[in-house]
Amino acid sequence: MLRRIGSEQLQVGMFVARLGGPWIRHPFWRARFLVASEEQVRQIQSAGVREIWIDILKGRNLPAPQEQASAAPAIATAIATAPPAPGADGPADAAPATTLEAEILHARELLQSGKAVLGSMFADVRMGRALEVSGALLLVDAASRSLSRHGQALLALARLKARGDDNYLHAFAVCALMIAVGRTLGLPDDEVRELGLAGLVHDIGKLAVPGAASLRAGERSPEQEEAYRRHPSAGYRILNEARLYSNIPLDVCVHHHERVDGRGFPFGLVGHELSVHARIGAICDTYDALTASHPGHQPWSPARAMEYMAVRVDTLFDRRVFKAFSRTVGIYPLGTVLRLRSNRLAVVCAQHDADPLRPKVMAFYSVSQSRPVPTELIDLRHGDETVVAFENAAEWGFTDEQLLEMYAPAA
Repeated sequence: MLRRIGSEQLQVGMFVARLGGPWIRHPFWRARFLVASEEQVRQIQSAGVREIWIDILKGRNLPAPQEQASAAPAIATAIATAPPAPGADGPADAAPATTLEAEILHARELLQSGKAVLGSMFADVRMGRALEVSGALLLVDAASRSLSRHGQALLALARLKARGDDNYLHAFAVCALMIAVGRTLGLPDDEVRELGLAGLVHDIGKLAVPGAASLRAGERSPEQEEAYRRHPSAGYRILNEARLYSNIPLDVCVHHHERVDGRGFPFGLVGHELSVHARIGAICDTYDALTASHPGHQPWSPARAMEYMAVRVDTLFDRRVFKAFSRTVGIYPLGTVLRLRSNRLAVVCAQHDADPLRPKVMAFYSVSQSRPVPTELIDLRHGDETVVAFENAAEWGFTDEQLLEMYAPAA
């Protein structure tokens, strides 16, 4: 829904659908974009643009008079901190490092704003409108900066999906994982950015296939299974009509259910026929699906999902990409619950790159006494404590949110 405003009314968070006047009179090569900073506002106003058409379904509307002084919504606040696009003002990994606790706070805000961006984007598809990805790319950049500040905070938080939000947050979680794995593999910045976009839109075909998003494997009738297997091709058609900067999102969308031994769909391709981008998509999509809660599936612990995938390397998953994935999320990802030699449960709160099997953990529960105990921070590189097994927190009455409060209490 478009609304015409004067350039003096333009604000951060608005989605520009059209700028008044011939394009040659202003320096903006894109006609449609989300206004992400006050500097953009000043540039548009100083370029002599008098009228602007904003899309109030994709961004902020003009506030009522009593709201003029209110702060910009979370979407603008979070995305305005995104890193520049590769080749603009510097590399995407230039963000200064921060603590886990501080980045968890930022990641929460980013996830909330991301839901608004993806909700608007998915609504366009449902209404039959052409897909617009400029807002999604800003979201990718914001996720990239978060991962630069702390490599695990966003990945840990993206696993905590509330019921009803899984379609949005699955897309966001896969986006974050693909950015992180692309960096681990040393791919160029522009490819990593497109991988992030691919993660956001890899399942967009489900919007065009009735029931594809709600039914899981084992619950579908043969007819429903056939319909479900059409969602990668449906997604390809949607993306093929969008104005994309590369073919990477199309490639990942149509091939993320292919497997290296040829048992995937929709085409049954084998390893050498699949790009590295499609192989990354297959692993990130599977991992997040296994560790998420959705109808008919209790979430697996990160360690169990890693174990499941590890034994299927060279059959379902590419070996080189899985090794990079393992280095990215860790053998025991943040939030994993372990049983220690002392018969206590502990949650992983930090990893050691040089010694991934002995992370830093927070002990919180005595199995022998069947009760919580005072928390104790333990570095497994030192002392006699060792890992005996990994556990499912839910089976012991703990939620992922409760665990998060233990290892990131300021969040």
